[in-house]
Amino acid sequence: MDLSIKEIRRSQEGFTLVELAVVMIIIGLLIGGVLKGQELITNARVTSTASQLEAFGAAYNGFRDQFNAIPGDMATANARIPACAGMTGCNNGGGNSGLSANVGAAGAAAAAGNVAGETGNFFGQLLAADFITGMDGTNTVSFGNQFPTAPVGGGFLVGDSRTGVTQFTAGELRPGIYVVINGVTTAVADGSGILTPQQAANIDRRLDDGVPATGTIIGQATAANCRAAAANLIYDGGVNDVCAIAYRL
Repeated sequence: MDLSIKEIRRSQEGFTLVELAVVMIIIGLLIGGVLKGQELITNARVTSTASQLEAFGAAYNGFRDQFNAIPGDMATANARIPACAGMTGCNNGGGNSGLSANVGAAGAAAAAGNVAGETGNFFGQLLAADFITGMDGTNTVSFGNQFPTAPVGGGFLVGDSRTGVTQFTAGELRPGIYVVINGVTTAVADGSGILTPQQAANIDRRLDDGVPATGTIIGQATAANCRAAAANLIYDGGVNDVCAIAYRL
């Protein structure tokens, strides 16, 4: 009888405090490793996105050197770029020495000789001339088709500051062509961005001066989404904010 009681009590014994502590430490290490791994992956994507912006700059300049025209605007793309004629997302541009879309405007399908389609033609002509990848060149207004995807998420749009701005401050942008990182192919708006302010700041510091209101990279002008209120000279640290940025080619 006494033996049976001892066996029952032994079977009901739980973990000791030391054993529980070891288990909790192991769980904590596993969670920490997963979170650190996710952070490393995110940082790698941000770095890759910054590199892709630089690659767009090189592609833009290479295209201009080779064809003496602005990609998207070149009016003789079908004749001068062999792959363009067979690509639905590549058409002749308007030939007006610029792009007829605001910086921050929505993406538009490519259209032959139609300046309204120059944002789509921009990437289509670069793709047909083998200057970029990241899209298939079909004339569908989505990332991965007419517009390139970004490693961090979302993708890239394009606009001309001489035409105007949408959700950016005109006085902060120098005249020229800007590639915009956005979360959707529609126009930049509150909540449309894909970058956290910290990620935007990291890209800005990597490629420019780290200030959202000056230089080659300009942050979305809506303070709640991108910039801190203090003179708009730093990116907002709000963890729930999202941000679009524009990079001058």
